[in-house]
Amino acid sequence: MGDEETDDVSNTLSEEDLPFNELPIEVQWERLPKRPPSRRWWLSKLLIIALFLSPIGAAAIGLIPILDPETGWRLFHMGSPKTIAAVPGSERELQEEIAKGVRDVEERTRAEQEALANAGTNQSGEPQNAEDIAKQLEGVADLVGTPGQDGTTDGSTTPTPEELAALAEEGALDQPIEPDPLRPAPIPGLDEEGSFGRIPRIADDGTTPFDAYKRPFDVVEGQPYVGIIVTGIGLNSDRTQAAIEDLPLNISLALSPYSNNLPEVAANARAMGHEVFLQLPMEPIDFPLSDPGPRALLTSLPEGENLVRLEWLLARFPGYAGVVSYLGSKFGSLDSAIRPVIEFIDRTGLMYVEGTNSGSISLGAQLASNADTPNAIGNIMIDEIPSRRQIDARLNDLVEQAKSNGVAIGIAQSYPVTIQRLRNWSARLARQGVQLAPVSALAKMQVTPQSAVEAEAARREAALAEERAQQNAAPEDTGDGANETIEN
Repeated sequence: MGDEETDDVSNTLSEEDLPFNELPIEVQWERLPKRPPSRRWWLSKLLIIALFLSPIGAAAIGLIPILDPETGWRLFHMGSPKTIAAVPGSERELQEEIAKGVRDVEERTRAEQEALANAGTNQSGEPQNAEDIAKQLEGVADLVGTPGQDGTTDGSTTPTPEELAALAEEGALDQPIEPDPLRPAPIPGLDEEGSFGRIPRIADDGTTPFDAYKRPFDVVEGQPYVGIIVTGIGLNSDRTQAAIEDLPLNISLALSPYSNNLPEVAANARAMGHEVFLQLPMEPIDFPLSDPGPRALLTSLPEGENLVRLEWLLARFPGYAGVVSYLGSKFGSLDSAIRPVIEFIDRTGLMYVEGTNSGSISLGAQLASNADTPNAIGNIMIDEIPSRRQIDARLNDLVEQAKSNGVAIGIAQSYPVTIQRLRNWSARLARQGVQLAPVSALAKMQVTPQSAVEAEAARREAALAEERAQQNAAPEDTGDGANETIEN
């Protein structure tokens, strides 16, 4: 009976009799007063959303410099000083110094041309003799330097007023260089299909690309000769045009494999009369601080990969008489690295020029000489410091070395100041008893071939030196593998 009474009481209770907090959630929500959202309500919701998204936004801003360095730099450097001070010895300072030197040379060149234009006649319009011209050119001599000034030049490199007067009478400074075209390339039978295009080869009749593409020149016994090879041709259109049109035809040009329109540049150079070479980028001793460029020959790569890269380089354009090593102080000193390259070049009939500017006989040049491959070495880097006086001093050293050894070869870059100084220097070179010759004409005149016994002894010594270098670099790698390398 008691249970029935309790049930009756619970059934009689309704939601109206219960307190609000004991009602179901759905009923509580329905009974809440419905008012429009207030400003405080909206602010609270925005604050919650901002607090939730703030870590994500901070992480996104922190990732901007990583994902987009340029945008990151602009974002974090907004309002910073617009002028950046050059760090002493930096690339920026070097470029500014070169530009300043170029402007200086242009001003001196204009002064020379104005003086030479007025040197042939006096104020009354009557012709003048050489003595009168020399007096008028004294100011020009001061502009281009005087003998022995700054201890960097002497009378053999800096033109005196008398020399300038003689050059003005001959018209050597203003007379444009007449073209002497070489045979257009490619010549049939001197190339074959490679993995990346046509590469040089020796013709069926024994004619080599070196013989076919070099500039003809007769060498006289006992006469001192200098050769100049200008590198980096093709990288800058203005400098390339100036080198082709303004340099003497006996100066050889080396084209960079990374240039645009290489076949056109090579064709223009040969149409003018210059023999051309191909630059071979190789690993230097301070790699990667000095980067020879993509697809360069590296000591860290296996022999097969380097030969594939060599074939790609050789297929860049036709008509070159040989190759010039670029950088390569490390690659060219390792027998296992440079020997396959020299053997490949020997099979293609090209000339090998050592362009590391060490002045000494390199391993690559010696291997080429032993194989009877045309070879040469660069003795002096002419414009390592691209200033007028330093270039003149290096050219003077080159002449003195040619007088002592009979042959000397200089390596230069295609700077405007270098082109201008080379032209002025070549105009008075014959007065010093030395002749300018193409680099190809000086092949096999600097390196003496070794006998078979000497060559084998040198090979074993180079292999041992290479093994010792590897052991010093990685002491844990000593073992049978090194002995097998020597035996092979």
